[in-house]
Amino acid sequence: MAGAPAGGERRAAVNFVSAQFALFLAGTYAAYWLSPPGDGRKYLLLAASYLFYAAWDWRFCGLLAFVTVNAHLAGSALARRPEPVRSRLLCFSLAADLAVLGWFKYAGFLAAGAVSGLAALGIESGFRLPEILLPIGISFYTFHAMSYVIDVHRGKVAARGLGDVALYIAFFPQLVAGPIIRAGFFMPQLGRVPPFSATGQALGLRLIVKGLIYKALIADGLAGLVDPAFARIGQADDSALTTATIAFYGQIYFDFAGYSALAIGTARLFGYRVPKNFDYPYSALSLTEFWRRWHMSLSFWLRDYVYIPLGGNRGPVRRVLANLMATMILGGLWHGASWNFVLWGTLHGLGLCLHKLWLGVRPPRPGPVFWVWRALALAATQLWVLAAWVFFRCPGFGDAIQVLQALAGVRQGAGPVLPAAGLWILALVAADHLLGRFPRGPTLAPVLVRPIFWAGLGAVAALVSTSLPLVQKAFLYFQF
Repeated sequence: MAGAPAGGERRAAVNFVSAQFALFLAGTYAAYWLSPPGDGRKYLLLAASYLFYAAWDWRFCGLLAFVTVNAHLAGSALARRPEPVRSRLLCFSLAADLAVLGWFKYAGFLAAGAVSGLAALGIESGFRLPEILLPIGISFYTFHAMSYVIDVHRGKVAARGLGDVALYIAFFPQLVAGPIIRAGFFMPQLGRVPPFSATGQALGLRLIVKGLIYKALIADGLAGLVDPAFARIGQADDSALTTATIAFYGQIYFDFAGYSALAIGTARLFGYRVPKNFDYPYSALSLTEFWRRWHMSLSFWLRDYVYIPLGGNRGPVRRVLANLMATMILGGLWHGASWNFVLWGTLHGLGLCLHKLWLGVRPPRPGPVFWVWRALALAATQLWVLAAWVFFRCPGFGDAIQVLQALAGVRQGAGPVLPAAGLWILALVAADHLLGRFPRGPTLAPVLVRPIFWAGLGAVAALVSTSLPLVQKAFLYFQF
């Protein structure tokens, strides 16, 4: 995959689907709830979070600490300074975060672009940056730090002590791949002692089991169809590439939604709430709706901290469209320092612009015709998302074009095909969305609910544990 995670086997230690993590979680959980209520529990979680991050590469704990101290000092200074000093402090703090993110994630990309540009002008440059290891989760924890400082500047959250800021940024369930938690959502939770709640524990365990099913059983199973075909695009036939593309459409959803469920469920075990990150996005009838359902914490972050400050929906239509394009291109770059991510963001920006224009001219949809429009909107939206995923997955533009040609049936001239495996994958996605959005179940007597719930949860957990692959694949979003 483009921008494949650096660090290789060292990431197994932070993989939520691993024996190492299960032992780490069990030990932390026991120590947390056996400790007396108070700030000691927060510091225990903070120490566990740094231990969790050190298991990947202890050297980057210093970088995480630098980002944290920068946010804490900026927040404390903002609380005591008047304007315009506050604005200068905000800019300085954000510049430091962006410099960290830019060096580790984008320096190589920009240097390679500069060398290529000079070569196009006939100027040979021997400049080469050293190989830079991308710290796991850097995009997520720098966004947390920026969110805290911006919200303190806006008066949405009060400046907090270093310990609270450090736990907010480093909280291990969401440290390496989100969800991106707003300071205004998480900081108030640090001002109280989370009580032990049987309901919260049950919900956390249910989400963990759901995440394991999504990731270990479904996403990793689909990877067996995706990886071989995309590793040899030139040799694969149209049917294999079509199946692989549909499989990736399912894989990236179940992989990232599975991680999000694991993160939210793990946080609930410790009494903390993390916002929902997915709301069945493949049922969206427009790209606007898709981004309200897919990676919601990122899309809302981009909306509030990029799109609205750029002007949002204010001003003439061309300005609104420019704001949309700029936001989505930046969103694409956030995912990775590569042109394929820029193209992916551009495609989504273009789709959002077209939908914005369509809203102003669409015809009325009364009566039975309304359902026809819904079906067409669903098909058009998901085909656009599917095609855009090709650029997200393929490392090169030429490879992406070959895959799109295979989907259209023009690569080998046999016409478009929809293999049986592709239909089964789409049926699996549809079943997940239908059962999730419209749950139906029997009404049970209250006395039966708890034992049936725990018995069922235990049975499912046992099934999942016996079905886990011997070698776990890293979560796709660990690379960001």
